[in-house]
Amino acid sequence: MANPLLASSLNLANHTGGAWSKNIKGGILGQLVSGEPQLKIGKTDHFTFTGTPKAELVGEGQNKSSEDGQPPKKTVSTYKVQITYRYSDELMISDEEYQTGIIDGLVANTATAISRALDLVAIHGINPKTGLIASSVTEYFDRAGNGVGRVIATANSENDIEELAKDLQGAGYSATGIAFDPVYAGELARVKDLNGNQKYPELGLGFNVTNFRGLPAASGDTVSGRQELEASEVSVQGIMGDWEAFKWGVARDMPLELIQYGDPDGLGDLKRTNEVAIRAEAIFGYAILDPAAFSIVSRLAASS
Repeated sequence: MANPLLASSLNLANHTGGAWSKNIKGGILGQLVSGEPQLKIGKTDHFTFTGTPKAELVGEGQNKSSEDGQPPKKTVSTYKVQITYRYSDELMISDEEYQTGIIDGLVANTATAISRALDLVAIHGINPKTGLIASSVTEYFDRAGNGVGRVIATANSENDIEELAKDLQGAGYSATGIAFDPVYAGELARVKDLNGNQKYPELGLGFNVTNFRGLPAASGDTVSGRQELEASEVSVQGIMGDWEAFKWGVARDMPLELIQYGDPDGLGDLKRTNEVAIRAEAIFGYAILDPAAFSIVSRLAASS
């Protein structure tokens, strides 16, 4: 009988590819940024073309000039994340169908965890496991003083959104999408017109949002990080931006590893506890090509 867990190489991206692709792009940033996720392991440079390009009218026999300066480069920083699960070692003598089901579940869960990690690292700069700011993360949307626009949330959520748009327009950008925390999307969803009707029916109840006032939209709790952050630290309610100014990707080499010996996670020797561990690792990276292409609506952090 074949043993799927003992396969010499299990690559998450090649296993149940449909489920992987759906879940890895199910995060908020994955929904708003078009294109297939792809990334070279290591650092990748992107030329950033910001501002409005201007063509030069050239007369017969006249010299041609170039744009002032060269387009700056932005480096995509990469981060490794891992997820380790422990199981009873009886898993090793289970039938092939059961083991395959375990692997399928791990692939889907891992893809979801990685998509959430991308959101949480890129928006908040935190380690998803601990909820603490990670010193290795030097660039993220909510970092103070990074050039991303800021709007302080008020009791008038409609006005807040208009201020986001005004902020982007002033920076010379057009919004291509907006990300909402579900709580904030719910506030907007409950706004009524003069006749008592829902003013923005496309928001439903604030969940599973796909568009808002003509903009592609997405809602999820990674926008605020409310599952990972302390309540007093939750501030981000929404991000509007030109999402072409954000690049991200996931390395294709993403192994699923069976560990039968040792103490891989600090919870005790596997043989002593009659367990095996299965570990999934992945590398993702991203770059905010121009912070001015984004604007955040935030609530003032609660005092502790």
